[in-house]
Amino acid sequence: MRGPWRITGVYSRTSMQGTENIGTSSPNTTIRITRTFIFVAVLMAFTCFLVSCDAPRYGPVLDQILRKLKFRVAEISAVYPARLDRYDTLFLHALSKAPTETEIRDIQTFVNTGGILIVAGDNEVLAALYLAYGLELQKLTKRMTFSQRIPEEPLFPENPVDEIRPATDMVIEPFGRETAVLYARENDAAIVTLRDGEGRAFFIASDYMFTRTGLRYGGNAAFLYNLMSTLPRGARIGLAQRRYYTVDTQPSDPFMSLVFRTPGGLAAVYICLTLFVFLVLRGRRLGNPLDAQEKNRRLSSEYVHAMTALYQKGNTRMYVLKHIRNTFKADLATRWRVNPNVDTAIFLDELISRGAMNADNQLRYLIMDLEASTNISEAQLRDLARRVEAYRDLAKINRR
Repeated sequence: MRGPWRITGVYSRTSMQGTENIGTSSPNTTIRITRTFIFVAVLMAFTCFLVSCDAPRYGPVLDQILRKLKFRVAEISAVYPARLDRYDTLFLHALSKAPTETEIRDIQTFVNTGGILIVAGDNEVLAALYLAYGLELQKLTKRMTFSQRIPEEPLFPENPVDEIRPATDMVIEPFGRETAVLYARENDAAIVTLRDGEGRAFFIASDYMFTRTGLRYGGNAAFLYNLMSTLPRGARIGLAQRRYYTVDTQPSDPFMSLVFRTPGGLAAVYICLTLFVFLVLRGRRLGNPLDAQEKNRRLSSEYVHAMTALYQKGNTRMYVLKHIRNTFKADLATRWRVNPNVDTAIFLDELISRGAMNADNQLRYLIMDLEASTNISEAQLRDLARRVEAYRDLAKINRR
């Protein structure tokens, strides 16, 4: 039995006897494939998100604590280039990118003119910044879990903290500069401070202390509170975690940095690329296969005028009517899967059984009018041709 042509999801073989469908992609199969693909794409994006996190994620806990202490905190990491003249304090926490020489000079100028610098990190990429202040990071052979207060008169006398938990593998070695060691284990300094011009700098050889886990230890939390108590109330703090850029060294395109240097941006890129490849391979939009649309189909009026011209030239109205009737019945038979060669009454009964008839019996009346056995006028022929074309458009029946 012959069926309608489709472009997507159908493979056909044409022969002298007709058209044979040899493969059809069912809508349910397409929906299952689509859902499976979307699940795989989301899973890939989540995996890429985890892989792209090449450094520990400390979360916003430090930011939240500083805001609860009524400080004005601004994030100045990779996406937001830092302008140091906007802040009273620069807080660099767990940097994984080495500051450039220009950035170090700007930081020194910031401190020398009255700013406060807090550096918390034991990553070796900070070696140049430590060196600029006469300090050196040295690796321990045995991890420093706890560290004790060194001065007998604490720097923070109101809430002295005798012991902190740095949990670090690095220590600070001062040289060639007057430096105060605040916490150490024997001769291994964990926290030092020094004056530089009108400002002050604190160096803490541990990024663990100010993480969510590290702040659960009472000594670490109390030290952070004491450290912040040295700042003016409502001070402006520039907080950089993991990365730090100044105006001179910011990425050339902040949008590209956001897309390609953040986990969320990379995940979005991977999803878009995967969906693009899927659409290219599938060759169509997501969803059920759609019927092919005739892009170059002639207008109904052109067909009517052509049939009228044929009649006028050959004076064969009944032959034209027969051609219109047979073609229309064949198209109806293809659309509703019935036999076009049976009697008109049986043909109509088959159409009714398949739900082709509407409530006003428009199709029944049209077929009965096409079965006229007596000669018809030119106006009647044109009217029948127009009615046939109008029904084709209404029922979306493609012309053979």
